[in-house]
Amino acid sequence: MKRIFYLMIMMVLTLGIASCDGLVFTTSTTTTSTTLSTDASNTDTTSTTETTTSTVTTTEPTTTDYRHIALQAEYDSLRRALPFALLNDIVLPSPTNEAIEVIYSVGEQILSANTLHYQAMAYDQEIPLKIKLIYEEAVLENTFVIIQVRNEALYQAAERNLVFENLYFDLLEIFPTTVVSDFTVPSIITEQALITITVEDPYQIFNGRFIFTFPDQSKVVHFDARVLYDGEVRHYDIPVTMKGFNELPQIPEIYITTMYNESVTSKDYYVPGSVTVKTYDEFLVPTTVLANAQMEIRVRGNSTAYMPKLPYKIKFSTKTALLSEYAQKDWVLLANFTDQTLIRNYLAYNMAKNMGMEYTPSAKFVDVYMNGEYIGNYMLTDQIEISPNRVNIEEGSSALDTGYLVEFDRRLGEYAWDRVDGTWFNLWGIYFGVKSLDPTDPTYSIDQLYFIEDYFLMILQTLEAKRDYTHLIDEASFIDWFIVSEVFKNVDSGYSSVFYYKDAGEVLKMGPVWDFDLSTGNPGHLSWDLRLPEGWYTARQDKNIFFYYLMQYPTFKAHLKARWNEIYEDHILSLLDQIYPAVDSIAKSRYKNFQRWDVIGKNRDWYTADEIYDLKTYEEQVWFLYNYLDVRINWMNTNIQLL
Repeated sequence: MKRIFYLMIMMVLTLGIASCDGLVFTTSTTTTSTTLSTDASNTDTTSTTETTTSTVTTTEPTTTDYRHIALQAEYDSLRRALPFALLNDIVLPSPTNEAIEVIYSVGEQILSANTLHYQAMAYDQEIPLKIKLIYEEAVLENTFVIIQVRNEALYQAAERNLVFENLYFDLLEIFPTTVVSDFTVPSIITEQALITITVEDPYQIFNGRFIFTFPDQSKVVHFDARVLYDGEVRHYDIPVTMKGFNELPQIPEIYITTMYNESVTSKDYYVPGSVTVKTYDEFLVPTTVLANAQMEIRVRGNSTAYMPKLPYKIKFSTKTALLSEYAQKDWVLLANFTDQTLIRNYLAYNMAKNMGMEYTPSAKFVDVYMNGEYIGNYMLTDQIEISPNRVNIEEGSSALDTGYLVEFDRRLGEYAWDRVDGTWFNLWGIYFGVKSLDPTDPTYSIDQLYFIEDYFLMILQTLEAKRDYTHLIDEASFIDWFIVSEVFKNVDSGYSSVFYYKDAGEVLKMGPVWDFDLSTGNPGHLSWDLRLPEGWYTARQDKNIFFYYLMQYPTFKAHLKARWNEIYEDHILSLLDQIYPAVDSIAKSRYKNFQRWDVIGKNRDWYTADEIYDLKTYEEQVWFLYNYLDVRINWMNTNIQLL
């Protein structure tokens, strides 16, 4: 029985062994670890990645096949002899068993004479070395990774190239591809490199700003970026396209047509006509937002009413929205003729608005055509008047303590006799016009004039005597008005266009701000020392007597300092950041304006300061304003901190 069982086992084994002829046994092993050492003598087998494949044709399982065992032992021996880092050409080791053949290859390339050649490269390179061992038709294949160590000179050169390339790509990212106005030439501040930007025409960059030349057709300008790094200089070309004139953004246009094309030259009477307003989207597609609206128009202003480019007042028969969300009958077009940047009023009004001052006039740039002729860039703004959308105080009441809108106006002394009695008064040689009083109104009373006159007299007497004034004026509004006027060093802050308002039952407030075209070093009729950006102006005794007295109060100065510090970062320093965006937004319009009114560096009149006359380009005018405000703000900040 035992013999039969033994014979059965032998038969099964025989059949099993016979069935193994021609079988392929494959064993795959993968070991992964940390970074390879670049030391060629390092033989730490845990520092590489290898894949082993054994292919054996045998009559026995590979686990017991002597060829597989021999191949594995030979591979282990070779692996210990292989370097992990390649620093130069090397001859790879041969098997210790002469009966075993080795084939080394990289990719599909079999290594000749088992030599692995070093190739100088900028960075460490992984070389997957394929090792094929053959022994009596049995095959073992493996991949052994060797690190080819970088060439230091090539590495330094590649790193230098990388710095140059990154700087160039950074420049391309911050440079505009197309421009429609002057722009500030971008710069990169780095401790690594010195970058200098130039352009074909060196005069086309002024104070770091590229000067747009308004070409008829689009034109490519080539900027040269000179990059100095690690003792090497490279130049990079940066192309920028200037858009053609007819492709430039267009601000709103106002078309005024008068009856019979009559000229508008008088302040005394209105000329009837109509107004059409067009706006443009980013694709320069026009939209007519107001068509042939009936209106009347006359010249407005005081000294500006006698200048070549006239300001106007438009009066509609019914309340009309004019590029606004609200409707009013009266609108103003400011010419800004004496301001050769065109933006002083715009900046001041927006500063006051951003500070939160009540009833700040709107400020929108427009191109104006009259009877088919282009007459220039204007600023569309509000009429200073009592209205829910403007100075929102009580009106139409016969009460004494009602709403009052008053203007400090020294000019009234010249022509007050020609005004209707009952609308102005004179205190201490200063004339005040009460704009809210109309003797033809049935609610008007001369006692109202006496009431507001007595109120102002009480304020002046209180301030002169250094008594408490808080029950008479709104100090916060006085401080804000003073800050705006002093930052711009406005010539009118102690002369005219100084507005006050008082609502029923309330104290006197200051505002709205108005008329800044002659400010910030612009007024030629002031002495040189008064035009300088340093020094107080409004609070001089010969200017605005209210602030002359207020600046003698320690509490007022303390509150002025506190308010200044509160708004310094967001609303005062930021004023400088608004200058270039403002002028760039009207690029096409201001170009047309000064084609129509060729005054920059040429117009010398009583209102033109020598410093302004000496500036011969628009960019110089803008830089003068920027620099003036910069110096002025710094001077005020220093001196306010000393109050």
